[in-house]
Amino acid sequence: MLELTCPSCGSLIHLKIRSPHMITCNYCSSTSILEGESWKDIGKLAILTETPSIFTLDHLYSHKGWDFTPRGRVRYTYDKGRGFWDEWYVISSNGKASWISVDEGDIAVEVSEPLPSTPLPAFENLKVGMKILMNRKNFMVAELGTCTMIGCEGMLPFVIEENDTYNYADLLGTRKEMYTIEYEEDGIKLFKGHWIDPYEIKDFAKKY
Repeated sequence: MLELTCPSCGSLIHLKIRSPHMITCNYCSSTSILEGESWKDIGKLAILTETPSIFTLDHLYSHKGWDFTPRGRVRYTYDKGRGFWDEWYVISSNGKASWISVDEGDIAVEVSEPLPSTPLPAFENLKVGMKILMNRKNFMVAELGTCTMIGCEGMLPFVIEENDTYNYADLLGTRKEMYTIEYEEDGIKLFKGHWIDPYEIKDFAKKY
């Protein structure tokens, strides 16, 4: 396992994901980002308010034969700050990365998908309830919103700053397929997801 020295406090940090770009030190809570081939200390970001959660960083979990470990977490507010959800960056036992979204007890697993050959509609052209065609299938726009990042912890594969915002659209298919379109400054991203039952998740209560 690769290691690095925290630029802020000098503590040893074990790298638990491939190619991390943002790391929060467990000892001093300072955040470092990768710039070129060196790490830069950017200080302490907002500390996440402790709320009841089914997940804990670096614990091993299992769901119907899928073993995974959360390595990072990002918290977003939505609806002008009236609600929030957590995005957990998880690594499965085979090394593949996924995201788990937790919003008021609802849990969805999402994986990155390539963009369709036909351009997706602009965010400002979408309305809740309208239908769009994607990959020759019809999808309904179930939710539209704007979210703001308010805190993070652990290790992440990208750099994100406090108060970064992006627009999103949740889509539902006729066979309960679920997609999320994220409209970010650096382009559009697409994620395919599915709901899972939190009562079917097993926590081995061991850190890895």
